[in-house]
Amino acid sequence: MPATDIPIPSEYVMGPGDNIIVQLYGKENESHALTINREGEIQFPHLGPLVVAGLSFTDVKALINTTVGEQMIGVKASVTMGALRSIRIFILGEAKLPGSYTVNSLSTMTNALFASGGISKMGSLRNIQLKRGGQLVTHLDLYDLLLSGDTSNDARLLPGDVIFVPSIGKTVGVSGEVRRPAIYELKDEKTTQQAVALAGGFLPTAYPQVSRIERISDGGQRTLVDVDLKSAKGKNLKIKDADVLQVFSVLDTMEDVVLVEGHVKRPGGSAWRQGYALYRSYWGC
Repeated sequence: MPATDIPIPSEYVMGPGDNIIVQLYGKENESHALTINREGEIQFPHLGPLVVAGLSFTDVKALINTTVGEQMIGVKASVTMGALRSIRIFILGEAKLPGSYTVNSLSTMTNALFASGGISKMGSLRNIQLKRGGQLVTHLDLYDLLLSGDTSNDARLLPGDVIFVPSIGKTVGVSGEVRRPAIYELKDEKTTQQAVALAGGFLPTAYPQVSRIERISDGGQRTLVDVDLKSAKGKNLKIKDADVLQVFSVLDTMEDVVLVEGHVKRPGGSAWRQGYALYRSYWGC
């Protein structure tokens, strides 16, 4: 949707189609809505054309204020941003709906991905590429956004940009007593400890000392690898593509308890200790 009521960042780069509102006050009181034309100019009444395309919004404000101050004696200017232009970008690769899209000039990589319906099951979430003029500009790792809320690498788009979603890379499954059991795409993660961190860590009911990895061996056969995720060796065990790490829970049975049932006022369990006895005054027998 067109952005009409959000602040414009000072580093926003002006381009054809952007609208600038100039309020003159002082000796003269006028208001002008100026649109940047294809040549990158605004036609300022009484002052002529000013080239503003390619300048940041801050630089445009400074240029207009300086020009008005020099050529219109006794007049000052207040410059604000009007309607923003639309830009055409391309989303290619493993997006759900790849193609050409028209988006707002303040759109970022994630905004464009939402417009295309997101990433397909075969697409990578960790190596989304932004290309400009045939050159790779930056990478976007959506795990930073989804798991950490970090948008620092969510770059703003320019006309003609290409967002390319490659195929998914190596994966590992984490199941059982973890906070986010799922299949995760690997980037820099190489150990079981890092895989568990992707899954949000252990639940309080986890018993990581008895865990196992379902793995496809080099011979093409499925095998199991026992691992103690509490030990240093287990934490640093290397994970491989298509591994499935399973974390088991603690047992349901209770230890060191005494269960009392029947005709008592407070039936149930109680902690056992050496020399434990049932006192009539406590149980009301």
